[in-house]
Amino acid sequence: MIKQEDIEFHIVPGMDYTYAETNYFVAIIPEERILATFYTTTRKSVGVSLVDVAIFGCLSDNRSEMIYLDSQQQLPAPEKLSKFETPNGFRVHASSPKDYVLDYVGFEDTEAHLVIKGLTEPFDIHDPAMSPKATPDDERCRMEGSGLGEAYGNHFDLTCKVQGTLKIRGKTYQVDCVTTMDHSWGPRCEIGLKSMGWMNASFGEDYSLHWINAVDYSKKADEQMTLAHGYVVKNGSLFGLTDLDLKVNRLGAISVAIDVVATDIRGKKHRLYGTPIVGAPWSCYTGTMLYVAMSRWITDQGLIGYGLNMENYPLDMMARMRGRYWHDSCPTIGT
Repeated sequence: MIKQEDIEFHIVPGMDYTYAETNYFVAIIPEERILATFYTTTRKSVGVSLVDVAIFGCLSDNRSEMIYLDSQQQLPAPEKLSKFETPNGFRVHASSPKDYVLDYVGFEDTEAHLVIKGLTEPFDIHDPAMSPKATPDDERCRMEGSGLGEAYGNHFDLTCKVQGTLKIRGKTYQVDCVTTMDHSWGPRCEIGLKSMGWMNASFGEDYSLHWINAVDYSKKADEQMTLAHGYVVKNGSLFGLTDLDLKVNRLGAISVAIDVVATDIRGKKHRLYGTPIVGAPWSCYTGTMLYVAMSRWITDQGLIGYGLNMENYPLDMMARMRGRYWHDSCPTIGT
């Protein structure tokens, strides 16, 4: 269960330079095809923070075609996680695990002013009352049972309403969307991260899905994805996922077509199909590359919604799988 004190830094005995606290916030403007992400990683033991503000306005395989990027990796760590401001103009105030105010005043007349309110309780991936995939509450099982290793040793996701404004180089847009934010804490080494997907689909305040899936790129394309954790929000109630049949067709790293059948604890199946409309490669750490996209989703009942589609490609893993000399043929990772 996520508690009020979890909005603060978690200081534990023996924490070393790998221990980190992360927050990830998202704002989407589907009608303008704009996606904005706000990511922080703080390593209190060494006194530094990463703050990454990325805004996407097209579908591209080239990082240089993002429309805005302010990524700074050696900022001083704040005293408190619940209320802080960084030298690059990023400010967050968390009054509870469900309620945040985010302000950012960057460069080139770019700003964000957002109010983020959870629509349910935070989804603790290690709480058996929430996630059918949760494991017993001891440290080893928490690490391995996350499906993602130490990086998600402690983690919650929150489906939320996001409202406010986003100004990009002098032009202001209204933000009014349902999306997902998350918070993690624990060891977060930048080498040895596991490949994973983090995806959600929202069809208004009354119906949303979110899931985390493990990915094994060494397998055939239709066998790569397995459920780590996930849930459905329906009319304010949260139902954990018990199964996920997820198939992705890719063009390079871009997931151009996503087929999903998600089963929740009631036995209800949710069928939906996703296509990215805005996205680009994103590197929150130098040792990894993610493909981040806003996807348009349609259910088998004809509902249309939007959400984030993100897959992680750890570069040390990719170098092992795909690294080649000039005279080698180019391998693939499936379609």
